[in-house]
Amino acid sequence: MTDRTRVPVRAGTEIVVPASVANLGPGFDAMSVAVNLYLRLTVVDLDPSRRDGVDWEFTGAAPAGENRIDSAFRLARARGEAATPSVRVRVESDIPQAAGLGSSAAATVAGLRLYEALTAPRADCLTLASELEGHPDNAAAALLGGLTISCQREDGRIIARSSRWPEDVKLVVATPDMGLQTSHARGVLPKTIPLADAIFNLQRALLFVRALESGRYDDVREAMKDRWHQPARAALVPGLAEAMALDDSSILGVCLSGAGPSVVALSAHDTPRAAAMLDDLYKRLGVPCTIRTLSAHQPGH
Repeated sequence: MTDRTRVPVRAGTEIVVPASVANLGPGFDAMSVAVNLYLRLTVVDLDPSRRDGVDWEFTGAAPAGENRIDSAFRLARARGEAATPSVRVRVESDIPQAAGLGSSAAATVAGLRLYEALTAPRADCLTLASELEGHPDNAAAALLGGLTISCQREDGRIIARSSRWPEDVKLVVATPDMGLQTSHARGVLPKTIPLADAIFNLQRALLFVRALESGRYDDVREAMKDRWHQPARAALVPGLAEAMALDDSSILGVCLSGAGPSVVALSAHDTPRAAAMLDDLYKRLGVPCTIRTLSAHQPGH
């Protein structure tokens, strides 16, 4: 895996990590796409005469709870066994927290990349990020960009591959004005799934990838159906069931974004209409909501 963002460290060095939409319906813990909301770290000052100190300056909202950037940085340093100069870092983020848009994974990747930037050793960022996150999908998208497919080997290491997301397919994201912790959203999932449901999701996950590759967007609505996680999470996410029931030519398909509560509609034409339909839906439900129309952050960008 090539880290395209690594640069010689000096004051002003910036590390930029994208948000992500995971699962995309049937691809639970395996499919994700990077999107154009960003977490930015800027190295404000370095002191090579001191070791291993990091001062964090947050522009805007500080982390609600654990500072995952710091946790990832310290994990990489412990595993890499390389000292780092003391550094002061400014953090800015467009990614809403606890919204199902990969804010935790972006912070984790940012911390790992900061360690890489400050030291000669290279960390296995994806494996370390997956260890902290508990699943590889958001971290893979944050690292590689585009549409990513993740596979965890039996030894714990991660294989991830990315490809370009179709430029004409936009992601209209509705984020209700509420937080939803991933741990809670994962806690409601069933421990086992019937064989028929496993086959159902496998078929659609493969169809989804092929539909995007071939431009067969008429297959996307069926390909985004899921029986593994969305039915269990629907009670936690206002508007999810109603959004998935929207039937309009401007909407290719609808899914939960990651663990939620953001809901995503894919649109390849008349995207403003798709955005207006989601906005109207949440207004009818009386749920305050932010609508964002996002593009993919492509591989190598």
